[in-house]
Amino acid sequence: MTILPSIFAAFLEPIKLVYVGACTDLGTDPTEIGLAVEDLSFNKGGYEGEFAAVEQPPQVRITWNGLASLWAFSQAAARVARAMFEAQRAADPEGPPPELPIEGDLKMGVDMFELSVRLARHRFDSWVDWAPKPDALAKSGGDAEGNQLFLGALGWIIRHELAHHVLRHHARRSIIPDENKAQELEADDQATRQMKGSYKADQGRAYGVRPSPNEMELERRALAMFVGMIWVVQFELGPHGESATHPDSARRLRGLVDSLALSPDSFAAEILSYLVKVLIDPEGDWPADTEEATSGDAAINAMVMITRHINAQTW
Repeated sequence: MTILPSIFAAFLEPIKLVYVGACTDLGTDPTEIGLAVEDLSFNKGGYEGEFAAVEQPPQVRITWNGLASLWAFSQAAARVARAMFEAQRAADPEGPPPELPIEGDLKMGVDMFELSVRLARHRFDSWVDWAPKPDALAKSGGDAEGNQLFLGALGWIIRHELAHHVLRHHARRSIIPDENKAQELEADDQATRQMKGSYKADQGRAYGVRPSPNEMELERRALAMFVGMIWVVQFELGPHGESATHPDSARRLRGLVDSLALSPDSFAAEILSYLVKVLIDPEGDWPADTEEATSGDAAINAMVMITRHINAQTW
């Protein structure tokens, strides 16, 4: 047993509430498909995962390392997003791109990305002294914003795993990789549609006009889903092999963006592009030297960057 169960104990009740809400969305009974938080990752057929839909007994299984890693990534995203968003808004549109040194909240965000990778891959017997400890009761600041992203991203991932049960994917598992990958995309779509609900972008809204409360809620949910998906993407930015069970993350991310149908000036799409840029080149100048016309264009460019970066790796 690692130190993580005691450090994250205060998050258990919020996590259970997220699970019940996800079950309600997908029409499942949490007593019939249970939630299991385990110390060891799930391994079946050579595939090892921190989140998994387990057939027998029917449950969604999550590891403490997976939860901790997603929490650290969400904390990083909250800090990076705020620093880069504020720098972008303060910039002179007629002048050169502002320099944004890696310090303060942005430095903490970059460090927390690194912590996220370590937490997913290693057992922790003690907490690191350079990162804040989890505070489930934080009311303001980066910790509170990170917690909100964490629970939202977790909600999307849990809905994905529950969708495997609801869509009876276990009974349809195949030796053909493309069929299994199609099931993953199907689970993504189900999770996205359930979490998106009836919220949608106002396509008739003039560019730059403040969105309605309905669209703002969609933006908040979209950002949480992006954090969950980009958390997966980061593990393809290191040595990897092609998965026989999961499609590449850039394809999954494109499906998510398409399903959400956000407005061209979506702040969630803009922040998505920031997260990708920091993961690929944390020492780069922010904002980029060449600005995309809209945040939607920035999101598409981010997906292109991910694909090119992964394909360019040689190991």
